[in-house]
Amino acid sequence: MIRPLKQRVQKFLESTALDIIGVLLVVGVSIALGFHNTVVNGLPIGWFSTIGAGVSMMVTRLVTKRNNIGNLIGLATAINSAVVDYYLGNEAAILTYPISFLGAGMSYLYWKRRPNRIPRKIDNIFFVNVGIAFVLATVLNYIGFTDFLNGPLGDNRSKFLVTSAITGITYSGILNTPRMYADTWASWQVYNILKLQQNILFGNVAYILKYTFYLFNAGLAWIVWHWIRKDDNEIYRGLPNQNTL
Repeated sequence: MIRPLKQRVQKFLESTALDIIGVLLVVGVSIALGFHNTVVNGLPIGWFSTIGAGVSMMVTRLVTKRNNIGNLIGLATAINSAVVDYYLGNEAAILTYPISFLGAGMSYLYWKRRPNRIPRKIDNIFFVNVGIAFVLATVLNYIGFTDFLNGPLGDNRSKFLVTSAITGITYSGILNTPRMYADTWASWQVYNILKLQQNILFGNVAYILKYTFYLFNAGLAWIVWHWIRKDDNEIYRGLPNQNTL
């Protein structure tokens, strides 16, 4: 039967076991690569990064479960990530991460007003948000890569283009999370595929494992959120279901 299958898959996706696997994986990757030992200007940036990676994974897992606490914790991880990236040389972080912070805050407020938290069907606002996301990503990264408009891109042109594209995909996910589109997970799948491909090319086995997990989580979340959207009466209200997949 389709109904028991849906319930089993959803239960697996929202299981504590996946939480533990995800957190141990990203923290283990950071330690295995020695990131936890990084010190910049006397600050233990490595530990900020390692702990932040674990907390960020929990944010992803909580959002996967449609738990609004994830968005609240996301406010703190946005600040932590901005500090880490800035001290590691990404000066544009002070421009780009406020979007992540605002996105987490908006998601928390929007989700709080939707107690049933049934995912939405894609609409025109979704695509408008995607357009805004890429414009913001391009403008903010350009400002950052040109030393706040004080110089040309120069040798940073390729890095600027790649970073802007990845930031645009990230912003697409962030800006569409408040409205709980099931297809927001498609944005995260594209992001994870790009990061996975990047690390395969560089032979970074630890990061390959990390982004494989993120890709798996996003893919399964996309499926389950669509099931919930199409069939919430069956899963959450106990009403007879006449639909089949």
